This record gives sequence, structure tokens and C-alpha cells, in this order.
Amino acid sequence: MNNKLIIIIFSIIFSLINPGVAQSQEVLQEIKQTGVLKVGMRKDAAPFGYVYGSKWEGICIELMNGFKKILEEKLNRNISIEKLEILLDEESEKGRHRSVANKRVHLECGPNTIRKNPPTGVIYSKRFFTTGKYLMMKPDRRLTVNPDGFMEGILIGVLNDSLTK
Repeated sequence: MNNKLIIIIFSIIFSLINPGVAQSQEVLQEIKQTGVLKVGMRKDAAPFGYVYGSKWEGICIELMNGFKKILEEKLNRNISIEKLEILLDEESEKGRHRSVANKRVHLECGPNTIRKNPPTGVIYSKRFFTTGKYLMMKPDRRLTVNPDGFMEGILIGVLNDSLTK
């Protein structure tokens, strides 16, 4: 588990300092000046992020605490984490992609679908906790579906009120 946590943390750091170097440097400079890492998370996305009572819980909290320690060493200062609610509704100002692109948050952690063409101002880290796609289909449909692709043009059903709706 420790090795996985280290890999995930370095993936997040890599996503901040590699693609979009100028933007990443701007974010790191802001964190260094303010001492605040602004993290967006959903409140309804257990086990990644959720609120129990009045306290934020979940895998993302643990990841950000580890990331905070690395930032403190790298920036040579104390860092606090400001947890901001992100909404699944992308039309909202608190939508996950919009919150990152508009610099409301420095990064967002949650159960996200990785888009082939992310919105401007959004860079994805390396994937973690990836499960892939599992589809039930008639045997004659197997040849027409590429499960390793983005499945564009493929019509599938989803469960109502599920997290992947």
C-alpha cells in the first residue's frame, strides 16, 4: 500500500510539474506564497471523497495529506489543505473541470472519467484505481466493440442514480 501511495503522489506531482510547465509553476508559486493547497472533492463519492458528520473522509484525503508532506519538503514551508466541494454537474461553477480551469482549485481528486480531449486548462494525472470497462453483450456484438478504446458511437445502458450515469 505504501508503494502505491508513493506512486500516486508522484503521479499527482508529475501532472503539476510536467505538462503545462508554465501553468504548473504558477500553481506551485501560489501554493508557496499562500501556504494553501486548494483541493476539490465531491462530498458524495465514497470511498474517494465524502463527508461523515462534518468531517471530510476518503482516499483523496489520505492522498492529499501525503501530497502535502511532499509539497512542504519541496517548498520548505508549512502547507494547509483547503477542501472545496466539487459538483458532478459540469455546467456549474463548482463543476470539477471548470473548477480546475478557472483556478478555483489547484487540483481535483475523485472518481473521474478521463476525457479524450480535456477542457482547456485541465491536465490529468496518471490514472489510479482504474477498473476498466465491463460490458455484457451478445456474442455477435463482440467484434464491433473495442473495449480498449474510448467507445465513441457505442450505445450502452447505465443504472439510474449510479455514480457513472
